[in-house]
Order: sequence, then structure tokens, then C-alpha cells
Amino acid sequence: MAKMKAAVFVEPGRIVLDDKPIPDVGPLDALMRVTTTTICDTDMHILKGEYPVAKGLTVGHEPVGVIEKLGSAVRG
Repeated sequence: MAKMKAAVFVEPGRIVLDDKPIPDVGPLDALMRVTTTTICDTDMHILKGEYPVAKGLTVGHEPVGVIEKLGSAVRG
């Protein structure tokens, strides 16, 4: 299975870069290859343990990238 690098929450105070499987694309999904990213305030709250999340969560939602694959129902 193909892998991608992801910022993964381990525990408060610890986020690591790890390999995760590339997710499948559903009919309404888009798969993006991230070329640039940054953290945001929410990520800092997660890192500090102020916003509880499950161990193994992929964090980060401020990416810029290239669309690699579109789901069959994606329009526009």
C-alpha cells in the first residue's frame, strides 16, 4: 500500500512526522498532494493538550497542493 508523510498526534506535547496509508478517494472526495503547509492555532491547542483528540490523529488543515485524484461525483 502506498504511504504518505503525516503530522500525527502522539500525546500532549508530542506530534511526530510518520508514514500513513494514502486514503482511498470516495465519490465526493479529492486527493491532494501537499506541497506547502503550516500549523494553525487549533494545532497548537492540540499539541498543548487543551483540545483533546485521539492518539494517531493526523493534524493540520492549512495545506496548499496539487489535486492528484477526484472522486467520480466531484463537479466544478
